[in-house]
Formats: sequence, C-alpha cells, structure tokens
Amino acid sequence: MKKLFLILVMLVICGFAAVAVAQQEPSLGDVARANRAKKHTSSSAIKLDDDTMPRSSTPSTSSEPETAKKADEKGAEEKQAAKKDAAEAQKQKTEDLKKQIDDQKKEIATLQRELDIAQREARLRAAAYYGDAGTMLRDQTKFAEDTRKEQDEINGKKQALEAAQQKLSDLQEQARKAGLPSE
Repeated sequence: MKKLFLILVMLVICGFAAVAVAQQEPSLGDVARANRAKKHTSSSAIKLDDDTMPRSSTPSTSSEPETAKKADEKGAEEKQAAKKDAAEAQKQKTEDLKKQIDDQKKEIATLQRELDIAQREARLRAAAYYGDAGTMLRDQTKFAEDTRKEQDEINGKKQALEAAQQKLSDLQEQARKAGLPSE
C-alpha cells in the first residue's frame, strides 16, 4: 500500500513539473502566429510594376500633318486585324488538335473493345474444347489451326492498338507544345 501511495505521489509531482515547463514555453501555434504577423507587416510595401503604374501617353503636337495621323491609325488597324487573324488561326488549330485527340481516344476504345472480345471468345472456345474429351480426340488439328488463326487476329489487333496509342501520345505531345492544357 505504501508503494502504491509513493508511486501516486511521484506521478502527481511529475504532472505538476510538466505543467510548469509547458507554461514557460510558448506553444507552437503562438510562435507560428507571431511569425505570420511579422511576415504580413513587412509585405505592406508598395509594389511598382506595369499593373499598378498609370500609363501616360505623350500628347501629339499640332504641327503633325493629318496624313501621318491617318497612316498611323491605318497601321494600328492593320496590326489589330493581323492579331485577330493570328488568334483565330491559333484557336482553329487548337480545336483541330482537340478533335483529333478525341477521335483517336474513340478509336483506341473501339480497338480495345474488339481485342477484349476476341480474347474472351478465344478463352471460351478453349474452355469448351478442353471440357469435352471427345472433341479433344476428334478435332485436334482443326482446334490447333483455329487457335493459330485467332492468335494471329489477336496479335494484329494488339499491334493496331499499340499504333493507335502511339499516335495519341504524339498528338498529345503536339498539343502540349502548342500550349494546350493536358486532359
């Protein structure tokens, strides 16, 4: 009983010591808040860049001839028209790339579905063949020939699928180089 009482007293003393130590040091949350407050006060400096600085245009002189003004306006209109044409051409190019990528994804899905069906049919045919001992004895050569044909068909579909996937990756790389976001 005395040992139990002594252990209890020691635990209480250790608890008080831990509380005293914890009260002396600031918590991690308080330190983080203080650092964040310091960081925000120093960032209140004024930033000068193109967005915050007003743009002033130089006033034109009255001695400038009217033809020069008209030529400048015409040149500006031509530049704007060229920019619009370039923007529309870029938009058309991106739409074409997106359409090609979507078409290629559809083709890959179709090829994958055909490959899955061919493999499933080959497995079903093999299961039916090996499940019947009489068929195994009667039609060994026909089964081997049919299996070889099915395997050739499956290999051809696998190659077509790999080619389609390579074409898709090439189109996606082309789109990435053109600045399109990846999908």
